[in-house]
Amino acid sequence: MDELAAVLSQARAALKSGDTESAVRLYLRAQSLSPRDPEIPHERGLALLETGDVGLAALAQAEALALDSAHIGARAQRAAALEALGDDEGAARELRDLLSRIGPQPALSARLSSLEQSAQRAASRRLLGASPARLGASPLVGSALSRNISDPLTFRAPFAELRAELRQGVVARLEIMFDSMEASLGRSDLTYGGSSEDEHGRRVPLDEFTAAGIVFISESLGMEPLRARRMLSFLLAPECGLGPHRFAGVQVGWTLSGANGDRKYGLVVEL
Repeated sequence: MDELAAVLSQARAALKSGDTESAVRLYLRAQSLSPRDPEIPHERGLALLETGDVGLAALAQAEALALDSAHIGARAQRAAALEALGDDEGAARELRDLLSRIGPQPALSARLSSLEQSAQRAASRRLLGASPARLGASPLVGSALSRNISDPLTFRAPFAELRAELRQGVVARLEIMFDSMEASLGRSDLTYGGSSEDEHGRRVPLDEFTAAGIVFISESLGMEPLRARRMLSFLLAPECGLGPHRFAGVQVGWTLSGANGDRKYGLVVEL
């Protein structure tokens, strides 16, 4: 117990001083010492929000809620993290649960209404669940990808292949497989605009993989590019694993093909 108290004290001091990366490491150490305490993953989630790792923050708050479903702070912070990540549907679900526990809160009710409307707009914009005709006209395909003549649901670029699957006449699965993820990370994007805005609104150059990944997530899920960028960052985190993770009403994760010597990596989204 003395060790746990010391580690928690160091973690909180690091967070207070702005050393958020050290705080996250210390909270992980504390969690290993006291794995049944929901307050520790909750505080780790707060530290992860400070580092900008909103996806990992959402997972940390989910850990806290798995230990204590009535943890008000974890529920509120998970809603905030999911909203920042682009999962307005998930954020709205967390807020509804929160309001059912704490009673009427006009400000939270207004935020819930806004999230529900935003989730509906995203669902109407996204490629998943849409007619396959929308796919060919989307910015994801645009001039970057060419349709396979023998398979109208496969599109090809020099660096990747996009495949779609239909169920009941709508797009139910999208996969973009990169010929070489390492090579695409090393090449500048010349296909999707070459740059994007960072968290501070500054234009930053993008590599081929990041640009394609952002557009793939943005168009597939109907979310803004900035939030798609956050989701891609989460998917690239080692803690994320291969997934799939359920966000914005769909499954999102990685797909692999080939053997170790010729392994290809891709992103996949599925209803």
